[in-house]
Amino acid sequence: MLVEDNMGGADVSDEEVDMNEEMMEDEAQSSKSDDSVVVVPNPDNADSVLHAKLKARILNQRASLKNRVHLMEEMRQKIQRYVPGQWLVEAGGMKAGDFEIPKITSLLLVGAMGAGKSTLINNLIRVVNNKTNDFDRAQVCGDPGENGTYFSNEYVLTESKSICIFDSRGFPEVKINEGLEVLESWMKGGVRHGQFALRSSEEHGKSKVKEDVLKKGRQAHYKSSIVRRINFVIVVINAEAVHKLRHSDTNLSRVNFVRIFKFPYVAFKDDRPVIVMTHGDMLSEDDRIKARIFLGNMLGVSPVDHIFDIAGFTGRVYEDDEQRAENDYLLLDMLEYALQRADRNLPYKKTVSDFLVQYKEIVVKGFNDLDPSKQMILSVLASCWVVLLGLLLAAYVSLS
Repeated sequence: MLVEDNMGGADVSDEEVDMNEEMMEDEAQSSKSDDSVVVVPNPDNADSVLHAKLKARILNQRASLKNRVHLMEEMRQKIQRYVPGQWLVEAGGMKAGDFEIPKITSLLLVGAMGAGKSTLINNLIRVVNNKTNDFDRAQVCGDPGENGTYFSNEYVLTESKSICIFDSRGFPEVKINEGLEVLESWMKGGVRHGQFALRSSEEHGKSKVKEDVLKKGRQAHYKSSIVRRINFVIVVINAEAVHKLRHSDTNLSRVNFVRIFKFPYVAFKDDRPVIVMTHGDMLSEDDRIKARIFLGNMLGVSPVDHIFDIAGFTGRVYEDDEQRAENDYLLLDMLEYALQRADRNLPYKKTVSDFLVQYKEIVVKGFNDLDPSKQMILSVLASCWVVLLGLLLAAYVSLS
């Protein structure tokens, strides 16, 4: 028997369902001590008046989108001419030269397998470069029995090579903490093209997943690629999955998605990741609006301004060309939104004092991680060096 995965729309086996049930209690227990624990409200308890107002705003937004579709080429050229740092805000006496401006702005897609990450990349490439019939660059996982990509793949979106976007391995329904550990390593240490992402349970001991990945050719070549620092994050979720969450009694998928979205390492100051709701063409317009409001209430963001409902994709056949144009324009609009936030949250350049503080923190952490006996030995050696240097300085002074 196969059941539906609530987050990404992919099927899972009975074996995985059993594992899910066994691990729900472990996940809940481990999350109690996790700093990223969040309280998930019941989005269906939203005020009906507020719901009506939000629905009216979304409908007005859609009408406005139709009126702007004729500006498609202008928006496309705007993205093509983009230069990293062009939306940087100079405030508090800080100038452009005080920020670390990258040569290429790097965006990261995260979400469950089957959420539509790879399809989103393929359509961004088509729309940005105006190549409707271009072949797919990112491989889409069509087999529910597969685990999707294990490798982080970089795709350059513009001819000027000013924007790149990373496809990533889908988040698990269970063992969410392991998925967050991998995400933390990407956000802190950067991402490389071709880098494989194994979770901690797969890295240690005998793991079929690790064994299968190691069999894949040329996986070590990623070490030759450049480390990209992630400048902004785009969270992708399947609209059908959101629709099912609204009618589901299980709370695990809701908690997991909220934990990913509110994970501290994906925030850039006060800016949370942008949300893209994909595959909405499988739902009615009313259900898509309800799913969008549900998602906004669950995450505590505006369903109008923060969630982009990409109902369909350029690669599909439409009887209505107007609908295709609306989705294409919305893709560019979403990309501009992400780039603006990436530029407005660029890090400051580090000073000498910053490096000294960072070095001190590394030394102190390394010392504290040692067992007491080794700490004692290092303390004695350090004291001996201080005494020796004092004697040498005293001898130099007396001789001079």
